[in-house]
Amino acid sequence: MPQDTMKDVKEALVPVTKITDINKSAAEKLIALQTEYMTDLFNTGVAQMQALSRVREPKDVFELQIKFFKELDAKLANITEKEVTMLSETKEQLIDVLETHISAMPDMYGMADATKLMQYAQEKIQETINISAHKQNGGTNKTATTRKRA
Repeated sequence: MPQDTMKDVKEALVPVTKITDINKSAAEKLIALQTEYMTDLFNTGVAQMQALSRVREPKDVFELQIKFFKELDAKLANITEKEVTMLSETKEQLIDVLETHISAMPDMYGMADATKLMQYAQEKIQETINISAHKQNGGTNKTATTRKRA
């Protein structure tokens, strides 16, 4: 009997374990990307300062600064693209885990009631948004009150 209970608990925790592993992997990748970017940013800044210290003409300083900021912008865009791609992949993995494991649990743990509650809340939020939009478009309070009664 206790072995069956432990087996059930382990099976119930499979999605949590998978989600934890996915989040851990995503955090490690983000940290690695940010570390790479910060190291590169520091090195680029030092190189820029060295280059600026050798230049004597204001025009050359201006050109070096423009070049520096263009390179910086390109590097930032590249890192941002990598992060967004990685986060999108992580999101897809999380959605897959949730769809796989939660779809099998509608009757367990009151999931059916929770689903009804979420749907009701979503309807009320949408109704509030509609009423607010109606008021902003010149509607009167009377129309909003009528909707609430319905």
